[in-house]
Amino acid sequence: MRSNRTRRRATVLLAAATALAVAGCTAEKKDKADTAGGTGAPPPAAAIAPGVTADSIKIGIVYPDLSAVKHVMNIDHGDYEATYNALIKKINDAGGINGRKIVPVYGAVNVVSPAAANETCVKLTQDEKVFAVIGELNTDEPLCYVETNKTALVGASLTGKYYAKAQAPWFAYNRGGDEVADGVAQFQSAMAGKKVAVIGTSGEQGLVNETVLPALKNLGVTPVETAIMDANSRDAAAIAQQMGVFIQKFQSSGVDVVVGAGGATGQFGRELEKTSYRPRVLATSLDMVKTYVDDHSAKHDFSTMNNALALGYQEKWTEPAMQECVATVEAAIPDLKGKLVDPDTIPAGTVAPHVSVMNACRNLALFKAIADKAGKDLTYQSFQNAGFSLGSFQVPGYADKANYSQQTPHGALPARVFTFDPAITKFVVAAP
Repeated sequence: MRSNRTRRRATVLLAAATALAVAGCTAEKKDKADTAGGTGAPPPAAAIAPGVTADSIKIGIVYPDLSAVKHVMNIDHGDYEATYNALIKKINDAGGINGRKIVPVYGAVNVVSPAAANETCVKLTQDEKVFAVIGELNTDEPLCYVETNKTALVGASLTGKYYAKAQAPWFAYNRGGDEVADGVAQFQSAMAGKKVAVIGTSGEQGLVNETVLPALKNLGVTPVETAIMDANSRDAAAIAQQMGVFIQKFQSSGVDVVVGAGGATGQFGRELEKTSYRPRVLATSLDMVKTYVDDHSAKHDFSTMNNALALGYQEKWTEPAMQECVATVEAAIPDLKGKLVDPDTIPAGTVAPHVSVMNACRNLALFKAIADKAGKDLTYQSFQNAGFSLGSFQVPGYADKANYSQQTPHGALPARVFTFDPAITKFVVAAP
């Protein structure tokens, strides 16, 4: 999905690179899919208010520390702390939230340290005892907050599987792949009468087994091949060789359509260029396939994407709430004047300060909306009830509005289908 460029441009560019750097591939025949997966709702929240005083609300802010990978990747999201500070100052200068000023506590997560995410979680929840944490987290990292430490969370990928384990209020604007189950139905006509294969990475095997395969089964589609890139290797040449074998399996099985689950799609396209085989690609993540089609560092044969479709949220850089955030940050950080531009106009691999702005703008906007509605008596109970009754809400930078209820704590932004336009080598939203 093109699910918010905040969660993924804060993590997707890195995830796409690292996932493929440590993965090889294996392919296996599949007759039926696993249907494991969790749903449910957290218990009613208690009327407690850690980190809240008569005139302040202490919140934790999590963001990726990319300094450790700068020597191998040109990834720069801008200054997260300066960006958050600018937006928080504007809120506080306007009276805060029901008279309370936001007091931020930052937690930078070293993206190459396996222990960093948990260390940040412990710092914010146990040492700082914040009221809530906002930011972008990967895979099961939210559980340290909402399950283990019973701390409210705004942001990350709210999946049914993890939400069922939450012991504290949790709201987000990203479903972490759950939306793919609905979105895949929009691929039905493209798969009709075709031989279908599925490709995914080992890190996204849950997405494949618990979401993509069951969704295909519901449509009456049984893949003739399902392949998971699961070899733990940092040898790019070996990965390419294995992907070549993988492509040969698809071709020999007569596969017409390949459903790419998450990060595997881009690498699949790169290796497909080396062959004359051209199956139709259906990508479940627009952000991930864009890491391929937006790469102009080398000459590519994008005929690999002819008639390709991708699922994503329809973002809108000119959306007023987002542009208000941009103006606030530019005023606070003059060096950014003129540099915060539509992400679709920025070449891959260049400095992207808009990422921290989009991340901060969306997470703060959602937290403030819920906390405002909770009223002066701010507790986990009132915060949870407010989120469940928030209703229609404009998440900054999206064309569609989210809708928050007890059944949709993730906002239920609708998945759109994007088609590849070879004339401009970009994916564009399909006509309704």
